[in-house]
Amino acid sequence: MASSSHTSSSGHGQNQISATTPIQLHNQLISTKLTDENHLIWRQQVLTTVRGHGLEGFLDGSSLPPTRFIPGAEEDLLQVNPEYTSWERQDQLLASWLLSSLSESILISVVGMHTSSQIWKSLESSFSTQSKARTMHYRIQLQNLKKGSMSIREYVNKVKICCDTLAAGGHVVTEQDQIMHVLSGLSSDKSLNPNQQATSKLISLKRKRELPRV
Repeated sequence: MASSSHTSSSGHGQNQISATTPIQLHNQLISTKLTDENHLIWRQQVLTTVRGHGLEGFLDGSSLPPTRFIPGAEEDLLQVNPEYTSWERQDQLLASWLLSSLSESILISVVGMHTSSQIWKSLESSFSTQSKARTMHYRIQLQNLKKGSMSIREYVNKVKICCDTLAAGGHVVTEQDQIMHVLSGLSSDKSLNPNQQATSKLISLKRKRELPRV
């Protein structure tokens, strides 16, 4: 991976722009392309890589472009600012890397956007709206979930999936609330002792997921 040998600050006071070779990210592969279903996983991988290279300012807009033109050697003539050129190259490399990590269905939504910040903010806005709808869906599903004809294991697994999905979106369901949801869905099943079977199954699943992988 190419990296800059030194940096220089622009007049904005917020930029640390490469004065030599911009950082290239195309060998930093994202394991899966962004789809409508995997935004949180994709987002974590992108931010980890971008922060690791100190480029997060290009995404959030805090790394502002330096002045494009500066006074030239001759009076009344302007020349392109080398710092602007370096900033633009770095931004376009990052934008290209982001675009390469999008599935075709998502790529269509950012056509016409040119900077990495435009692309990132558009995706954040789009998936924020989608995340709210998804959160509401799983909250309603969790509240209405009943065991019915499912086995205890199947039923508890469904509760866990709802809770894990909500947690992944930043809405953690406490263990006590999970147990309450499980018991609530068993209230009409007279053949079971909910406290003994369902609660122990939920705790068992939780412990298995917490065991370190060898």
